[in-house]
Amino acid sequence: MMQLQRNKPLLIVGTIVILIVGARLLLTALSERTGSVDPRITLLSNEAQQRIERQRRQQVHAFMSVAEGEVSRTEERIREAAALALVATLVAANESLGRRTPASTNALLVGVNAAGLLPPGMRLDESSGLVHSVRGELQLRYRFEPLEIEVLSVGKERLDGPMLLIRVSQSSSHSKANPEVAQLYIATRLDEVPLPRPFMSEAEIITLGFAPEPFRAVTLPNPEANK
Repeated sequence: MMQLQRNKPLLIVGTIVILIVGARLLLTALSERTGSVDPRITLLSNEAQQRIERQRRQQVHAFMSVAEGEVSRTEERIREAAALALVATLVAANESLGRRTPASTNALLVGVNAAGLLPPGMRLDESSGLVHSVRGELQLRYRFEPLEIEVLSVGKERLDGPMLLIRVSQSSSHSKANPEVAQLYIATRLDEVPLPRPFMSEAEIITLGFAPEPFRAVTLPNPEANK
């Protein structure tokens, strides 16, 4: 009896140790089943995910801004080139009716400028023969027989979009009922596209890296209609 009383503290300590070890083994088994989660790791993972998502949204927004800006500026330049082509066509046709056919592209441009018919926002540099606008430089090409007008537009910067060419022509191959033809060609890339020579064939223009687009906004007057 006395021996039991002397060993009682040891029994109590042993029981406590067994309970602690058992509890730890039970917690370990449960964690292996349910999966342990370190709150610090979870927090860092969430922050990294949020940062990645935020950067992705910023990149998408930047890309869309650039894309929309390029598209809108290209459309603006198409309108500019079409306006210049229409004005030049009208002046050339009117002068032809009065037997005062412009002898050259420069003469036609000078006549357009002198009549105050350059579209708004455009300025003629008579020394170079180029027409300047906010978004680009425009080069007019002209020949009078058959009457054909080309406007080549080159953007001032990459965001202004690709090179484009508008051609307005009157050819004997077209019917008298529909004598007007307006064609639009847009470069398929921003760099390394050669400047097309005046009045190249469509096949040659496409070979340079342009794609034809339907365009019928410019109507060419027919001088023969009043004869």
